[in-house]
Amino acid sequence: MGMYTEIIFGCSLKKDTPLNVINVMQFMTDPSDFKDESKITGGLPDHKFFNTPRWKWMFHCSSYYFGVNESSSKMWYDDISKDYRISVRSNLKNYDDEIELFLEWIHPYVNHGTGYNNLYAIVTYEESEVPTLYYKPYAEDKEDEVV
Repeated sequence: MGMYTEIIFGCSLKKDTPLNVINVMQFMTDPSDFKDESKITGGLPDHKFFNTPRWKWMFHCSSYYFGVNESSSKMWYDDISKDYRISVRSNLKNYDDEIELFLEWIHPYVNHGTGYNNLYAIVTYEESEVPTLYYKPYAEDKEDEVV
């Protein structure tokens, strides 16, 4: 049957994020509209993530094996900071590395996450004792890190 992997993802997007990336994220976070990718203005970006079978609905998956077992995804435009914000919690069978490929694809557009370390994603495999943390240091001269 396979094990589940949970993703907790939250960030603001850079102000110069291309329109088709914003449209893809709106498509992925809106549960009423994740059936037909032809609705995405500008088409799908050229990335391996979009060749995985579950990319369209990965933000709407859930498993009873996690403490928070109902998915949640939201995207909005913040009028104060003038940028798009995204908040997701979901868990899925990550058979085709959808989660890692998503994080690879979205990474260049992430402006900031949360807190001192600028955390933007936490990924936890169902049988893992330690989650993987994704964050972007604030200093321009530092490399992005995964712990």
